[in-house]
Amino acid sequence: MACKLQKSLQLHEILEELQSDLHNDNLDDADIILIPEEDGDITEEESGDETVADMNNLPPRILRSQVEIGTHSYTSVNDDSGESSIESVPSDVGGTTVERKPPKKKMKGARVQRNWTSVEKNFVPSGRGDSEQQVNEVHKFDMSPVQCFESMYGDEIISYIVKMSNLYALQRNHTLNLTSEELKVYIAVLLLTGYRTPKYIRMFWETKSDTHNNLIANCIRRNRFFEIQKYLHLCDNMNLPTGDKFGKVREYFRFLNKNFIKNFKYVASSHISIDETMVPYYGRHSTKQHMHGKPLRFGYKLWSCATRLGYLVSFEPYQGAKAAQHPLQSKFGLSGAVVLEMQSRLPSDFGPYNLYFDNFFSSFPLISRLTELNTGGTGTIRENRLDKCPLEPSPMLKKKKRGSFSLKVTRDLSVVKWHDNSIVTIASNCHSASPVSAADRVGVVQGKRCRIQVSCPNSVRKYNKYMGGVDRFDENLHSLRVSYRGKKWWFPLFAFGLDAACQNAWRVFKENTTEEFSYCDFRRSIVQVYCGLYGKPPSQSTARGAVAARIPLEVRLSDDVDDHVKEHCSQRRCAKCHQRTRIMCKKCKVGLHIHCWYEFHGRK
Repeated sequence: MACKLQKSLQLHEILEELQSDLHNDNLDDADIILIPEEDGDITEEESGDETVADMNNLPPRILRSQVEIGTHSYTSVNDDSGESSIESVPSDVGGTTVERKPPKKKMKGARVQRNWTSVEKNFVPSGRGDSEQQVNEVHKFDMSPVQCFESMYGDEIISYIVKMSNLYALQRNHTLNLTSEELKVYIAVLLLTGYRTPKYIRMFWETKSDTHNNLIANCIRRNRFFEIQKYLHLCDNMNLPTGDKFGKVREYFRFLNKNFIKNFKYVASSHISIDETMVPYYGRHSTKQHMHGKPLRFGYKLWSCATRLGYLVSFEPYQGAKAAQHPLQSKFGLSGAVVLEMQSRLPSDFGPYNLYFDNFFSSFPLISRLTELNTGGTGTIRENRLDKCPLEPSPMLKKKKRGSFSLKVTRDLSVVKWHDNSIVTIASNCHSASPVSAADRVGVVQGKRCRIQVSCPNSVRKYNKYMGGVDRFDENLHSLRVSYRGKKWWFPLFAFGLDAACQNAWRVFKENTTEEFSYCDFRRSIVQVYCGLYGKPPSQSTARGAVAARIPLEVRLSDDVDDHVKEHCSQRRCAKCHQRTRIMCKKCKVGLHIHCWYEFHGRK
């Protein structure tokens, strides 16, 4: 239909004419196209914004325009993957055909027709099902703590850092000549700061008894330590990957992930948790995150997967929302893509696995995909991701007895909504509600607080048991974290690699030995061995007491007290404690404090 609309026509008159011509057709599927006249001048009154919401005040030029109307019918078309999509089929109205774009395609798998039921026998578990955690018992060994650490942080990483640091120093017109032995001593000093933290790391080399550390001062010079710190580097700045915000540590992380997965066989577990890890950082960087309510609110965020006892299997830094998307992100979202990426990194020799994650990651499409991969997936899930699952509404469930729950299952999915202190919903493809066990809680009975037992579905119990692996890793890491803070933005990530390798080595050592060895003792043994094997004592010319060694003993230890006279001098270093002083011995010609005078001259 094509018609001329005069300026005097109102909106309701246009609608009446459209309804009379379209009869029973749905006006929501009709296109109304206004074609402005080509000739004629546009006045200032008509040249304003034409996207005005008020249809009763259209400009005269628009009201005088030709109108074309078209409707559409839609047919359902199945694509190769079995998903149905909607295509537009134009229909002619009044001899005019108007094309219309198909509706925006939603995330694949977001709307799937499921036959929900409360009968649990229809549910078929995936992955490991309800079986308990299975730890590999084949790969046992007898290694020392240092050998365990070097299996995580071995010669390959050490050689790479030495090479990149020497290259970076040359690019800065400096000759570093760093060796693997010196780097191991430098690493030992950093590990030591985890359990003995000075206010300033320079205090290790002071001569005062309250801060001086003989182990450190006798294995590396202070200036050499800070020289290594200045030129330490993890990449070649001339060949950085484009578009990667973590390009300076990407190769370093690749070495660590490879070693962590390689040594996973010593603590291989079938139950893996996936969560976030925060690396503290308070400087400026585009990837720094703020996690409100977390113990570490500012820093870099890493996606991590770990065993129940805290062995870090793999990790990946998060580059922010503006970074390049993961290939699976358009289909499963960021959280789903992270879970599938971590699942793909797990060694297939010890599968199938059961994965556990929180409500940030959980969704029905993700769990369905894990079912296709024969991998279990269990996680808390948000109310807006339940996809119209006919569970009992939360307000009604809150009115029931504590421990009550609502259950809905399909063949490959179980959803349980449980009433505890608050309402929690668990979705799983490997656990259902049965068997229901008793959970200890604190409640009020006859006006008194006491321990009570409430019913707990099986999926909730399994989730609580196996979900805390990454949190256990964070707890161990934070207890003895490297406390030295460098000036480079990537230094916290370098220190995280040291801490993660040391913590993983301790987990491997602890799982394969009967010896009682705390994490602190394990870390101390590495420091002591590295400093003892690779440390170089300072030369005689730079050692403490070198000034005194140049003075003959018969002069310095002379019994003639009158020869050793105190006199004022210009500022110089004390021959005993090396601090600044303005007093010197006239005979020995060296600076001395009053409290160092008698000890230097061999008197009590």
